[in-house]
Amino acid sequence: MADYLNKPGLISSVTVYNERFKVYLASNGVKENTFAEDVKIGLTSQRKFLLPKYFYDTAGSGLFEKICETPEYYVTRTEAEIIRQNSDEISGHNYHKNILVELGSGSSQKTRYLLKSFLNCHNEIKYIPIDVSDILIPSGLDLLDEFDRLKIDGIHSVYEKGLLIAGTVVKEPKMLIFLGSSIGNFEQREALEFLKLIASTMNVDDSFLIGFDLVKDMNVLNAAYNDEEGYTAKFNLNLLKRINTELNGEFDLSKFKHKAFFNADDSRIEMHFVSLEEQDICIHEIREKIHFKKGETIHTENSYKFTDEMIEKLASKAGLTIEKMWKDEIDYFALCLMRKVPS
Repeated sequence: MADYLNKPGLISSVTVYNERFKVYLASNGVKENTFAEDVKIGLTSQRKFLLPKYFYDTAGSGLFEKICETPEYYVTRTEAEIIRQNSDEISGHNYHKNILVELGSGSSQKTRYLLKSFLNCHNEIKYIPIDVSDILIPSGLDLLDEFDRLKIDGIHSVYEKGLLIAGTVVKEPKMLIFLGSSIGNFEQREALEFLKLIASTMNVDDSFLIGFDLVKDMNVLNAAYNDEEGYTAKFNLNLLKRINTELNGEFDLSKFKHKAFFNADDSRIEMHFVSLEEQDICIHEIREKIHFKKGETIHTENSYKFTDEMIEKLASKAGLTIEKMWKDEIDYFALCLMRKVPS
């Protein structure tokens, strides 16, 4: 595969850890808002919000790993079991590919099943994880220890830029991977645009493996985002800690409460902070004093839940077709293998 550094403007630096592992840092390209700018926009809006992409600093990524281990959060273990049971069939559908590109790779725990199955069919596999978190590095080193015929070209980047890099550089047939029902964190219009972007980067022989969390009993959904050990609450409130640390904010976390609930009308879980009293919060880096009424919320994340019909409609509008769908026995989760509709 061609070196990413031969693509001017896409990469700002590369770190070579060994002959099998490189990590590329995406260049800024078109200017994106900074954390400070996005916090200012969100907290001075009439309905206060913070963007969920800022959850995943080092502390947030660690807390999310803890969430995935809680008994209430079925998403990770259900999807992992679907992949474990069907990884050989998935690799069989992609027998001529030896390049896997994963968006939001995290610790790559579930991907290990796929890597093992693909390595049973190939002498060598190229894995291209794309993630905004520094977890990319220890995860990559762990994978090298586990799989001696694996090569890793990590991309430290947001999804969109990482897709542009991988789609531009990798011309060989590849499988794109987007697990965890992360597509549910997009607003519906944004989800469609994102899938269109993915389709636009795909070649005719490429495939796309994506997970969807399904609509189910409301009590199961609410419990998944309100675990008894409180990891989801800590994960949510870590955003306020990050504002305090990075933007010299003065949030007292004891004066805010985590709130998550299933909004059936919109088919989504909503996550918020709730201000427990009327208060003013100074954030010195952005030179703002933010006023909160008692009971006022900051909306931090949505997690949409899907029906089969919603999935099929979304794929069709994005120019994708579902080749195969795998589910668990109680229809909690769906894993879909998609192809680009020929133009």
